[in-house]
Amino acid sequence: MATISTSNYNIGGIDLYFNASPAHSSLLATDPSVASGLGGAFRTSGNSIGNVVSAEISPDVTYVEHFVADCGKKKKDKTVAQLVNVSIPIVTDEMNYNNLKRFFMASYLGSTKMAVAEEPLTEGAAQFVFKTDVGIDMVYFIPKCTLRSDGALTTSADDWWTAPMVLDVLYYNTSHWSSKPYGMVLASTIGCT
Repeated sequence: MATISTSNYNIGGIDLYFNASPAHSSLLATDPSVASGLGGAFRTSGNSIGNVVSAEISPDVTYVEHFVADCGKKKKDKTVAQLVNVSIPIVTDEMNYNNLKRFFMASYLGSTKMAVAEEPLTEGAAQFVFKTDVGIDMVYFIPKCTLRSDGALTTSADDWWTAPMVLDVLYYNTSHWSSKPYGMVLASTIGCT
């Protein structure tokens, strides 16, 4: 089969924005002062987790199948999704104070001190912004999720430190989100700037 369109190939990076308020009021708000499209008001430096080295979206769906007996044979007549889980593993190399606090599940003790493993997981809202040099830009709006550590903080004298984290998308079936409880994806034209 031939290629439909070479403009469907994507190359580019990802930005992650997280706010510790589920279904935050600015998640879908447009900022009229910036040509940033739907949700632009959410994309602030205060919500940015910084440089994301890599990310992957890994939906995990468990299916239940039903079979009927017909002349001594089992024939599948129905398949339904029984369990839905969406996790987005990321790796960041920006060791700012907020990322270290999330990584260590720490509570603040002062301007530069944190108490490790003293803070429960924080639920909030997020946006993944896929900005491409080539291809289609996308924004994934997530009304409810957690952002937590997912492995070892890698330290090195020869390379940049990295911290693996995972954003777990949580079911949110309330008001505006009732028809899209795991969020929504919008093809956009943000572009690399």
